[in-house]
Amino acid sequence: MSEEQIGVEDALDAINECLLVIGRRLDALEKYVSEMPTPDKTLYRPTGYEEYMNIKGNYDEIYRRIGELEDKANGV
Repeated sequence: MSEEQIGVEDALDAINECLLVIGRRLDALEKYVSEMPTPDKTLYRPTGYEEYMNIKGNYDEIYRRIGELEDKANGV
């Protein structure tokens, strides 16, 4: 083999190794992202409630309470 062929072979080996490392990192990233909780999996039980609610349920309850406070403040 000529020096040029050896150089190309070394370069291809280095590129191959880089691609393998990137592939492993991508696998780890995909696993991490797939295990992250989504808003519908994030549950919280407000004080005074027996049931846990997801984020949407909590926001609905917060805005319902704000609406009640505004109605009381406006004399409705």
